[in-house]
Amino acid sequence: MTNAQLTPGRPSRPAGGELRLPTPPGVARRFWARHPWLADSLVAAVYFVPMAITVLIDLTAPGGPARPSVVVVTAVVTFVLTAALLFRRHAPLLVLGVACAGLLASFPSQGQGDTVPVLIALYAVAVYRGVRSAWVGLIAAVGVAALGAYLADGATYAAWPSVAGQYAILMLASTLLGVTIGDRKRYVAALVDLAAQLARERDQQAQLARITERGRIAREMHDIVAHSLSVMVALADGADALLDKDPVRSRAAMREVAATGRSSMTEMRRLLGVLAEDPADPENPADHDGPNGPGSDDTASADAPLNPQPGADQLVDLVDSFRSAGLPARLEISGRIPANSGLQLTLYRIVQESLTNALRYAAEPTLVSVRLASAPGRVEVVVADNGRRRVEGPAQRPGRGLIGLRERAALYGGTLEAGVMIPGGGWQVRAVMDVDEPETDK
Repeated sequence: MTNAQLTPGRPSRPAGGELRLPTPPGVARRFWARHPWLADSLVAAVYFVPMAITVLIDLTAPGGPARPSVVVVTAVVTFVLTAALLFRRHAPLLVLGVACAGLLASFPSQGQGDTVPVLIALYAVAVYRGVRSAWVGLIAAVGVAALGAYLADGATYAAWPSVAGQYAILMLASTLLGVTIGDRKRYVAALVDLAAQLARERDQQAQLARITERGRIAREMHDIVAHSLSVMVALADGADALLDKDPVRSRAAMREVAATGRSSMTEMRRLLGVLAEDPADPENPADHDGPNGPGSDDTASADAPLNPQPGADQLVDLVDSFRSAGLPARLEISGRIPANSGLQLTLYRIVQESLTNALRYAAEPTLVSVRLASAPGRVEVVVADNGRRRVEGPAQRPGRGLIGLRERAALYGGTLEAGVMIPGGGWQVRAVMDVDEPETDK
């Protein structure tokens, strides 16, 4: 799947694997989103200040207000509506009801309706409650406006329909604006929830892949350690039989027992260390399949026949099998291959998974090189191809191969890196691991 670049200059999915959303545009928009009460207070102030100035002008007019009761009613309605507008986000329907009551009360006192709170309330209902509530609120508000206009113009019955129509147009415009912005907000919120859900599922899949791979490693290491124990028993029996006849050979056999025992203990420590680690830290899900090849089921290995675990000796046959499948693979080995059977198994699995991915994802490669270099205390394996990357279809599920390979490399204090060597192609997998061969007693 191709990740769209939502914000120029900022990756939508960084190298660390965290799924990020684009930064909302505009400093002012982000500021008001972080301070909703301040925004609501400003909206209430926009309504309150002009109304308060009007009331003060009436109170300070020469000779006092002509109708003191009207000024009192206007002041009370203004304070009540201002206080209600502060809660337009949290209780928009209640605010709309208070605004409609204020609209109805303003007709006899002012001769016209105070529509500003109603317009703000209709917008808030559409944004924070939903489209259905917005249309129901619009019908109720238009009905209240028509009733107020009728009561205010009850003497002539002539002008109130046109006045009510003007109010209806203003209320409709406010409702349509709120519906548009509300739908956009709800759509963005749904996308945010979907992104969060996908991130959780991705992390859960990565954690499940790590746990599954650790179980596979445990089974393979069990076979290796069991083989070592069998060798130790055979050597001990042989040393016991040769103790009287050939003490020198008996002593040599016991040295082999000690060396094999130390190697088995080292493997057990590694195994217990890996199984004791917390697999909950998320990392990038690999765009590859399981260690057994494309479409493989790692859990099936538990029921596989008890064959000997492969090692470095089988690398030549492995590369030949992929070459027979049409992959131009070439194997290069330098240095002495470590004798540790668990490390050899890890090298084999890394090469196997890397060649499988090259066969599946590299388009028309002319060379797939497998380089195994060993030095004192260190071994490195590099698998690189020069083919173009095939574009994955939407039906292909993300694999778990790289997660398993990293777990195997970490078992021997190593690291594994994978990525594109050149733009458009040239995938490379490089793993470096420590070699701590046990010393043999002299």
